[in-house]
Amino acid sequence: MELSRFKADELIQSTKGKIFSCTFTKKDGTIRKMIARLGVQKDLKGGNNGASYKNALITVYDMLNNGYRMINLSTLQSLKVHGTNYKII
Repeated sequence: MELSRFKADELIQSTKGKIFSCTFTKKDGTIRKMIARLGVQKDLKGGNNGASYKNALITVYDMLNNGYRMINLSTLQSLKVHGTNYKII
């Protein structure tokens, strides 16, 4: 299925802490595949991480690397949520 970036953001937010996977292009141009989830409170120190809708970044917890990462919606290529694969257009 194809999905717009706006709808991809809504779909990620709708996971409400459930695990999803995605593929996107990192800032250095490499492709990253990530298994992630929202809402993880582990090891939070407070403060502002710079993620906002203005710069199209979503902060998630990377399940494989055990750390917080940011997904750039403007470079998102694919998404798998609830067993359904989506291609981002």
